[in-house]
Amino acid sequence: MNGHVCIMTSVHRHDDVRIYHKEAKALREKGFDVTILCPDYEGTDENGIRFVRVLLPKQRMRRILTASGRFYRAAKRTGAQWFHFHDPELLGAGKRLSRFGRAIYDVHEDVPRQILNKPYLKPWFARIAARVFERREMRIAKKLYGVAAAAPVIYDRLRTVCRNTVLICNYPKLSEFEETGPQQPKQRENSVCYVGGITKIRGIFEMLEAVAGTDVKLILAGEFESQELYEQAKRRAGWENVEYLGFLGREGVRRVLQRAKAGLVTLHPVPQYLAALPVKMFEYMTAQLPVIASDFPYWNGIVDEARCGVCVDPMQPEEIRKAIAYIIRHPDTAKEMGAAGKKAVLAQYNWEKEAQKLFLLYRCEPEG
Repeated sequence: MNGHVCIMTSVHRHDDVRIYHKEAKALREKGFDVTILCPDYEGTDENGIRFVRVLLPKQRMRRILTASGRFYRAAKRTGAQWFHFHDPELLGAGKRLSRFGRAIYDVHEDVPRQILNKPYLKPWFARIAARVFERREMRIAKKLYGVAAAAPVIYDRLRTVCRNTVLICNYPKLSEFEETGPQQPKQRENSVCYVGGITKIRGIFEMLEAVAGTDVKLILAGEFESQELYEQAKRRAGWENVEYLGFLGREGVRRVLQRAKAGLVTLHPVPQYLAALPVKMFEYMTAQLPVIASDFPYWNGIVDEARCGVCVDPMQPEEIRKAIAYIIRHPDTAKEMGAAGKKAVLAQYNWEKEAQKLFLLYRCEPEG
C-alpha cells in the first residue's frame, strides 16, 4: 500500500466524475487506501473506496461557515497521511490538516473570476471580494504540499506560490466510451444534446431559442441551478423540443451521447469560462459527436486544430441554429468531425494521460 488518502468535498456529489470516477479510482488502483468525505452518502464501493458522510446545514451560508471545521475533524479521525480537498470553503481545513499529513488543494474553478461575475454583487464589492479571496487562497496554497489545477489559467496563477502545482485536466476516461453505439450520423436521432449543469450563463435560453420552430430535439442531461430557472425555461419557446432527463449517471450520459448528432457547449463569454476546459466538450469528442462550441479564442484553437466541430457566438441563437442545421444536413462532414474529435482525444485529451500527472503529484512511479 502507498498510504491512506482522505479525499474531501463539501459541495460535490459522492460520485462526482473528477473526484470519484477519475481521481479516487486511479489512486485506489495505484494501491492507496481511499476514503471520501462527502455530504450525501455513506458506504463502501466494490473497489474498497470508503465514503463517510459529513452532515452539513442546508442553508448555503451556514454550510460555508461550518464546512471547514466539520471536515477538518472528520478528516483527522481517518488517520490518513494524505488530505486531498476539492472546494474553496475547505481551504481552512486543508491548512490545518497540513500539520498532520500532506495536503493537496484540487482547484476546479477560477473562483476570483467567478466572484467578479456574480450578478447579485455590486461591481465594487465583487472586486473587493475577489481580491480578498485570491489573497487568502494564494497565502494558504503556499503552505500546502501540492495543488492540482484543472485548467491552465488556474495552474499559471497558483504555481507562482506553490512549486508542487500540477495541471491535471478533467479529460474523459477512454474506457467509458469504448462502445458508444451507432457512429453513422444517419443512424442517430434528429437531436442535439447538452450534458452538464444548467444555468443561464451556460446558455440554456440561447439553446432553447436555437431549436424553437425546428424539428430538432434538444436533449438536456443535467440539473437546473434552481427551480425558478427551470420554470422560466419551461415557459420559453423551444421547450416543446426538449427532452429533459435531469441528472444522469455515467451510463445514462453514455446513452445520450449515442443518440444525438451534435453536442452543445455554448457557454456565455464570462471570465471564468474564457480559459476553462469544459469536460463535456471532450466527452462529445470521445463519443464521436461534432462539437458546437462558444467562439472563445482558447476553445476555437482546440476545435480548429482537431477539426471536430463548429464555433459560434453563444449569444446569438441564430448562429447556433445554423450550426445545428449544417451538421444535420451534412452527415458525411459530421462523420469526419466526429472521427477527428475521437482521434484528438486518443492522442491528447484523455484521463489516462492525466492520471500519470496525478501519480507524479503523489510521487508514484509512472506507468510503463
